[in-house]
Amino acid sequence: MLSQLLQELERARQLADQAFARVSAEHPAQVACRPGCDDCCHAMFDVSPIEAVGLALAFADLPRNQRREVLRRGEKAAKAFDAAVAQSLALDDQGRARLFSATRIPCPLLEGGRCLLYAQRPITCRLYGVPVAAQGRGRICPRAGFQPGQTYPTVHYDKILERLAGLSRQAQNDLPALGLARRDVHRALLLAQNHGQRLRELAGQDAANPGTGVSIAG
Repeated sequence: MLSQLLQELERARQLADQAFARVSAEHPAQVACRPGCDDCCHAMFDVSPIEAVGLALAFADLPRNQRREVLRRGEKAAKAFDAAVAQSLALDDQGRARLFSATRIPCPLLEGGRCLLYAQRPITCRLYGVPVAAQGRGRICPRAGFQPGQTYPTVHYDKILERLAGLSRQAQNDLPALGLARRDVHRALLLAQNHGQRLRELAGQDAANPGTGVSIAG
């Protein structure tokens, strides 16, 4: 059931937070994350389907006017995301990695320097400030103080991606329209508009709660 999968997602988030805390405790001078820092909020990234569900459910609880503003920002962000993806098709793997690293797209959930859904933020956001290895390549926040050639604790992101993909496959059994493709934040939030009531039912939430309606338009 989707509610159980969301519990598994929350456990994965907690493990990511613990990994970040360990590295931060061991190398406090190198980790640049501070309140008000939003570099990770301008990175180009996508999220797994199960994370998209978590974001959509939380997004539906925001005030209606705030949701409208987020979706307006999201439309612009999605266009920039799609443009970068289209540009990357003519590049090799290294070229794509450089392009995506250099592309700056403000997350539509960023408001006043803070994330509107901080508690439900994707795992990539939670690990942005510490060394991460994915698909044989290292990744690190450009503001961090980790030096090339030095050895630091590294989070193996591929294992996390595999876990998220597994949860997403199970979630698709409950909601086939979810699909298995990763998506940008804007398209993740659109799940609240297009499938909000069904998601709430599957998650065991009260779809009729008047304080948390999911209708975005109107």
